[in-house]
Amino acid sequence: MSSPARIALNLLHLVPGGVGGTEEYVVRTLSAFARHGPADIHPVLFVLNGMPEAHPELCETFETVVCPLDGTNRPLRIAAESTWLANRTQDFAAVHHLGGRRPAITTRPAVVTVHDLQPLDHPDWLSPAKRAFLGWSLPRSLRTADVVVVLSEMVSRQVVNQFGVDPERVVVVPCGTDHRADSPAQPGRAPVIIYPAVTHPHKNHATLIEAFARVAGRHPDASLVFTGAPGPADAEVRAAAEASGIGSRITFTGRIPAADLASLMAGATVMAYPSRYEGFGIPVLEAMAAGVPAVVAAGTAAADLATSAGVVLEPDDVAGWAEEIDLLIADPGYRSQVARSGLVRASNYTWEASARQLEKAWRIALEVPASGPEANDAA
Repeated sequence: MSSPARIALNLLHLVPGGVGGTEEYVVRTLSAFARHGPADIHPVLFVLNGMPEAHPELCETFETVVCPLDGTNRPLRIAAESTWLANRTQDFAAVHHLGGRRPAITTRPAVVTVHDLQPLDHPDWLSPAKRAFLGWSLPRSLRTADVVVVLSEMVSRQVVNQFGVDPERVVVVPCGTDHRADSPAQPGRAPVIIYPAVTHPHKNHATLIEAFARVAGRHPDASLVFTGAPGPADAEVRAAAEASGIGSRITFTGRIPAADLASLMAGATVMAYPSRYEGFGIPVLEAMAAGVPAVVAAGTAAADLATSAGVVLEPDDVAGWAEEIDLLIADPGYRSQVARSGLVRASNYTWEASARQLEKAWRIALEVPASGPEANDAA
């Protein structure tokens, strides 16, 4: 009997608690593979030294190699991928880089997970240094990877159409859901609008704050809850909340455990998601699976997810967001109708299906002739 094919998983991009939905996606997808994956593939995790403490179950399930870095120094972490990691993965059947780019030196076959093309679509949202680095490295990673993994059909189309990547080597590995409600959730007596997102500029918290301020007077017991770690726009978002005149009814929880977030979500009246850019939109799927109606900004993969299953609005249409939130709070029948549509849509997304797609990507890579470490121009 032949030995299982060993695939190295490069998780050196994953600074625990610092990458929001990306971290949730990676942990849940790999956990699903651990439950449902075949015995002839043996993944090995290469992680930063904070991962075993942050995700003990994942690191105990898989063979894990810990890098002596905490990831806070980004240039050092990037260099480690082409030195420390490259030296330790020479004998692997393939290497999967889950951080969105292929390092300068890596073993072939190489799989790259690209969550979205935000650095190319909206470079103005990034610092000059990050814009230059990703604007150079991301296109070259797409062109030189043996397999490209994306989270949505929308990003798949972008990768194929904009970069000429062979569709046969692009695999969609979407998010799934752990649990699905049997019926629309029953919110508490006091209406709650929840928005789970790191305070990045493109998450567009300001639209939601202004919309909530417009309806707050008609619903004096309603509250707005922001969950997610502080991001670059955190001070600006908090200032907008304070200036709204209803700051005492806006709560910032910071990053909270998944179980606590699920509990908050299940008791919410509305999950509002005005983000201007998403590669998938995990909270939208989770809200729908919990039986909570989702209101989503147009023009993103999250909007594709919510089509016919939620409410899609232009991200800057404050009046539209206010009207929709007002209606979902005031009309239980309408709220239930939107929630039921979401439950049907969410039933198509399971982590077991995601694990099968991940296996498909790896098997494509295993058909590529292997080689030792090689340099490429996709640093």
